[in-house]
Amino acid sequence: MRQLLKFEVIKLLHRPRTFLSIGLMLVLVALIFWGLKAEGENALGYLFQSLGDNFLMQGSILNGYMVSFLILNTLWIHIPILIVIVTGDLFSSELESGTVRLLMTRPLSRNRVALAKFGTAVIYVFFFVLIFSIVALGLALLLFGSGDLIVAFNGLQILPETDLLWRFFAAFGYAFLAMSTFAIFSVGISFFTRKSLVAILITLGIIVINTLLQTLASSLFLGWEFFLITYHFAQWQLFFYSEMDWVSLLNSAIWLVCFSVFCIVVSLIRFKHLKITE
Repeated sequence: MRQLLKFEVIKLLHRPRTFLSIGLMLVLVALIFWGLKAEGENALGYLFQSLGDNFLMQGSILNGYMVSFLILNTLWIHIPILIVIVTGDLFSSELESGTVRLLMTRPLSRNRVALAKFGTAVIYVFFFVLIFSIVALGLALLLFGSGDLIVAFNGLQILPETDLLWRFFAAFGYAFLAMSTFAIFSVGISFFTRKSLVAILITLGIIVINTLLQTLASSLFLGWEFFLITYHFAQWQLFFYSEMDWVSLLNSAIWLVCFSVFCIVVSLIRFKHLKITE
């Protein structure tokens, strides 16, 4: 299994879109840095201009923690799009090109081949989120400095600088879990179509629909948001509540793990009965 996983990772590294996706993420972060460096201070100063009369703030409102927090909000749409570009056709592209038929001539079980695909997707997400966190947090602190963080959840939450670093580490860790679930889901979709583009579009379409339903959940679908994958993506925000809701965080983490297992099991069953010679 280790050799098969290594083989899959090597194949992934030889695909241009693997590095294109990471490059686009870096461009996205750079654009956010540029925009906030140019006009961020004025915009945030206008929004929080009344705070100076009521609270004692350490450092600038626009600091590295604030910038990193704003970048984390791209987990809703932008980052999943960049991930699915790579993971959405890990299986369907090889089925379309006939590589799977060649691979199955070796003494390998279908389950091991499928699990290697999922493992490769999770490894890619790990390094993607690692690079993302280093740039979004580390570089942001270097460029913008540090300070307290102001977030608008159930009113204004002011988190002291000394209490922020572990929250960001935990948030990025949760982001890895959420994006791994999404990657596993996208790979699972690719087991049900022989066209790479179709697999990617279906995955993106489901994310867009989930996002729309979550936006409407408070008024039209109250109580149903727990079944939306994007709802659980957004739970990283709970790490930035003064009083953290550990129960909701744990429930969402369990939901993501269970959904990942479900996607893997369904994909294994699908692959077991799939006629790869067609």
